[in-house]
Amino acid sequence: MKFKGVIILSLLILFFGGCSKQETIDRSVCGVVNPTADLPWLKEFTEKMQQGDYGDCSRCVMYLESYNSKDVLIVENFPDNCVLCQMRECDGSYLKFNNFDENQNFINSLKKDMIIWKYKQ
Repeated sequence: MKFKGVIILSLLILFFGGCSKQETIDRSVCGVVNPTADLPWLKEFTEKMQQGDYGDCSRCVMYLESYNSKDVLIVENFPDNCVLCQMRECDGSYLKFNNFDENQNFINSLKKDMIIWKYKQ
């Protein structure tokens, strides 16, 4: 009976001790680890969004996406759609599409799984 208790206790320790709640992924964005601090144009842009220089940005979210195998940054004013969104390349220039359909296909393929910046309440 004592042996069963030791086994159960060992299994519980392994089960709960071996799990981590969240893993941090060390991934560079646009060639840097902290893009909102290390990319001067992006630092200025996010500071202005936070201060309200571009209007009400209380629901703004910036995501990392990929376009033509390159990092691109998407800022959405309304997180559930891309009505007033900005699409920027790593150098700060606007992402350019060849036509409307290419633009719409890209918008429809957004994953929104890596947040780069979010308005701080």
